[in-house]
Amino acid sequence: MNGYLIALIIVSAWIAAVYYLHKTKWFERHDMSLMGPMVMWRTRKGREFIDRVASRRRVWSFYGKISLWICAGAMVTIMLLLLWEATIVPQIEKAPSPELILGIPGINPVIPLGYGILGLVVAIVVHELAHGIMTRLGDMKVVSLGLLFFVFPVGAFVEPDEAALQKAPRIKRAKVFAAGPASNLILAVVVLGLFSGVMMASVEPVHDGALATGVVEGSPAYHANISQTCVIISVGGYSVASPDDIDSLSGLDPGELVSVDYYFAGDLETAEGVAYGMVISYAVEGYAAHDGGLEAGMVLASLNGIVIRNMDDLRGAMDITSAGQAVNVSVLSYNETLDEFVTDEGITSLTLSNKYDFYSEYYPDENDESFQGDGYLGAGFLPLGLNLRDADHYSAMLANPFEDDNTLDEFSRSWLTLIALPFLDLAPIQSPVTDLYEPSGSLAWMPDGAFWVLTNSLYWIFWLNLMIGLTNVLPAVPLDGGYLFRDMFDYVVSKVRPAYKSDQREKVVSSITMAFALAVLFLILWQLVGPTIMN
Repeated sequence: MNGYLIALIIVSAWIAAVYYLHKTKWFERHDMSLMGPMVMWRTRKGREFIDRVASRRRVWSFYGKISLWICAGAMVTIMLLLLWEATIVPQIEKAPSPELILGIPGINPVIPLGYGILGLVVAIVVHELAHGIMTRLGDMKVVSLGLLFFVFPVGAFVEPDEAALQKAPRIKRAKVFAAGPASNLILAVVVLGLFSGVMMASVEPVHDGALATGVVEGSPAYHANISQTCVIISVGGYSVASPDDIDSLSGLDPGELVSVDYYFAGDLETAEGVAYGMVISYAVEGYAAHDGGLEAGMVLASLNGIVIRNMDDLRGAMDITSAGQAVNVSVLSYNETLDEFVTDEGITSLTLSNKYDFYSEYYPDENDESFQGDGYLGAGFLPLGLNLRDADHYSAMLANPFEDDNTLDEFSRSWLTLIALPFLDLAPIQSPVTDLYEPSGSLAWMPDGAFWVLTNSLYWIFWLNLMIGLTNVLPAVPLDGGYLFRDMFDYVVSKVRPAYKSDQREKVVSSITMAFALAVLFLILWQLVGPTIMN
């Protein structure tokens, strides 16, 4: 049965049950109430637990102060991120769907239902518990605690005495608001440490070889049905222990039909009759390769009479050329009728571009005066059409996500990569990626299935706590960050304009707070409608 149909049946049954129980007053008799289709179950039993935890006043007072600084830094960070995203909207061809903005399992297509529910419940419980502890620390009453249900438990809440909260000193109120998102962000960092430093750091590759992280469409590997996320162990009878072994192959000629042995999803497979050679992975418009008719998927057989068996051959051939020089080339392209790669008689020569001009346009930070006048094709090349990495590529990337970061820009990109794993099909980590690795060391005793369930659970607890924490520090009421911003601005106005009466100050503060809330809303909506308007 279709998954959407099952979900529709479950949700319909839930709504029908809620309606029936509401009509029969069952919720009222059991201290429950409705919030739309969600059921709120209130209880006072947890208040004693919160009181006991909050009794360590010095510890939690210090925690409250740290929370304020964490929220302040996070608020600046998320606002800068929204502003940066607004500047790149014109470059986005297709706007994200509204579902991607909502971090709700079952609605957001990138959040898996099971792991999403776990991460969301943990995030909300931690968030609300922190609010409750700070409420009691400030000697304010907690009216009730409870759980939110929508088919299953989807969160928790702590209900403070609103009147007491409004009357409390500004600093106590700020700590209450800051504790929730700060706790989410702290937990996210701690759980990320467990995910990367413990779980992913303990895995090792099942097989040595060259990991294919991409396959060029139309290439020999593509037509041989060699899959992405496979591990190449031999090419044409030559053993492969790393990408360098393929990059340096010199005993095979371009177009020579070879066998390729590889592991995929745990099984050893062999592709026969694969045309060997350096494959064009891309050709940039306006530069030599593209203008000369070269396309992704073709095999470059020779350049100026030099046979191109590997990247060293290609570099050697290019080192003795100059910009504007006409060079002879031989390429192989796929013939659908013959189902093989044959010499393309329509491409015999091309005129080289200037390497300095290419780098000036695409890699200005890496450009060098010595490139001036050098011949350049303006294309990328991959053996067999495979983007190859070391077998431990994924495990190393996730175990040490910030290892080679030396600048703030690199650090920021690593964070964005971690957050984007769901969009890269790496979260949850599943077959065929999980087939590449096995637990080792102190975790070698764990069954593979249990290991990956725990690893994925940690990632989604990290991801959803980070998202909820950052979302809640946005300076927009009714989010925690909105209340923090309002109190902060109220304090600033009281110092800058001490002569203002309370109603005058309230008017100014409310206007500024509303303006920021509308600005945040605009920045979010701009990501949805901006690409359509600009393009």
